[in-house]
Amino acid sequence: MSNISNDQPVGGSHADNYTLREAASGVYMLDDGNYQNMFATTSDGVVLFDAPTPLARFIEPAVKEVTDDPITAIVYSHIHKDHIAGAGSFVTPDTAIYAEAGAAEYLQAKQDPTRPLPTHVFTGKTTLTYGGRTIELERENFHSVGGDVLIRMPQEKVVMAVDILAPDWVPLQDFDGTVDMFGYMNILDRILSLDFNAFIGGHSGRLGTRSDLEMNRDYTRDVYETVKRVSAEMDFGPLIGVDRPTEQALAKKLFTGTWERAAEEVVERWKDGPMQGAELWTESHCRAMFIYVHFCD
Repeated sequence: MSNISNDQPVGGSHADNYTLREAASGVYMLDDGNYQNMFATTSDGVVLFDAPTPLARFIEPAVKEVTDDPITAIVYSHIHKDHIAGAGSFVTPDTAIYAEAGAAEYLQAKQDPTRPLPTHVFTGKTTLTYGGRTIELERENFHSVGGDVLIRMPQEKVVMAVDILAPDWVPLQDFDGTVDMFGYMNILDRILSLDFNAFIGGHSGRLGTRSDLEMNRDYTRDVYETVKRVSAEMDFGPLIGVDRPTEQALAKKLFTGTWERAAEEVVERWKDGPMQGAELWTESHCRAMFIYVHFCD
């Protein structure tokens, strides 16, 4: 049983259920209160975007609620198993599977049957046309090995970019485990420059908004600016004087002291909202940002 709606959902977990929300006419977000994916109805069949493992058993029933047409295509946003390994349970030899070249190369090397290999590989960017709908796919590098696909349906004003943020929360550990901190910071401004009404980020129990991206950008900038300032201000003299068995132990003291001090400042500013989770995850964000600032910035 599900609920179809396009308004802001009630929070909470739907462990034994799913919710279907219409992000735009004929474009739906499916969620279980944590994971999200998207599908669009077209005259050429249903185009699915990702197949998260926790949602795999809900995807076909959800599609059947709005159309009798089959799923004819699936687009992979990136290679992470939790977002695409549900595909192995329902794709057929006739299903078109789209992936960017970086992700396709990784999946080819892994040969994981739960992540069926792409049948259509593009490099950089491409535009799909299905049943009168235009779907723009472009590689970005903000999260995972093999790159990430920014998905845009310009006529419907829907944007999907997975594992950037979960509405109402600061990012998960280490900025959602990004492998490219510079790319992560840049993608937020890139998306905010687009014309969109609904954002789907792969997690949470509601559709995202421009405000969600703005808050995440502001939080990320705060972490960056704080870590950079604290790194410049730290007086390492007392730490260097502490007895230590190795140079590696000294490095640990210096590095840890920097991100812990930065985290204390950031948590104090964000612990009362508007996003939840600062006391859970901010230290990991400061650690990830310190590595970026110290070695890459």
